[in-house]
Amino acid sequence: MSRATLAPWRERGAAVCAALGRPLVGLGLVVGRISSWLLLLVMLAVLTTVLLNALGVNEIGRWDTKILLFGDALTINSITELQWHLFGILTLLGGTYALHHDTHVRVDLVYHRLSLQGRAIVDVIGHLLLLIPFCLLIAWLSKHFVTMSYISNEQSNYGGLTDRYLIKAMLPIGLVFLAVGALGQVFAKLAVILDPRSGASGSSVDEGATHG
Repeated sequence: MSRATLAPWRERGAAVCAALGRPLVGLGLVVGRISSWLLLLVMLAVLTTVLLNALGVNEIGRWDTKILLFGDALTINSITELQWHLFGILTLLGGTYALHHDTHVRVDLVYHRLSLQGRAIVDVIGHLLLLIPFCLLIAWLSKHFVTMSYISNEQSNYGGLTDRYLIKAMLPIGLVFLAVGALGQVFAKLAVILDPRSGASGSSVDEGATHG
């Protein structure tokens, strides 16, 4: 569709949708990039655990005042559990980044055969009817899960990490980030539906934010 035959209201609507979606997508990309550095901490934790196990060291240090997450001691179990916690955070926060780069798992027989607008319509319907409601529902239901962990002072039973509510809180936080990112994609895809030229050059808002 050429610029001359595109209705003015569609062009303005596409510009508004793109403007609304850009900061939401950008937020997900920034969070994803920051969380990717956790991979280095995961590797360091794994190497530390292997080294301590080889040396037969169980307790690294102990102190009188309890500190957040580690309690009053640092043990090999603390480092082992820290691996799981860091990887969980990396996965939950990295999901939004994967969504914006379209590197998440997508199983389909039809989607890749559709036009740019057709794929945008499928994405909008999927995000609004499935992804966003699912994320918000699970985030809401997991609030009780986090609250009970905090009230009961849940911690490791094996001399590992304390304050387990912190890692459990990452579930609703990560899902809210994913829902916000999906909403940003909805605006971006609406811009493509209204004005196909906005997605003709590889385009959508998420790609612009990626290179911005």
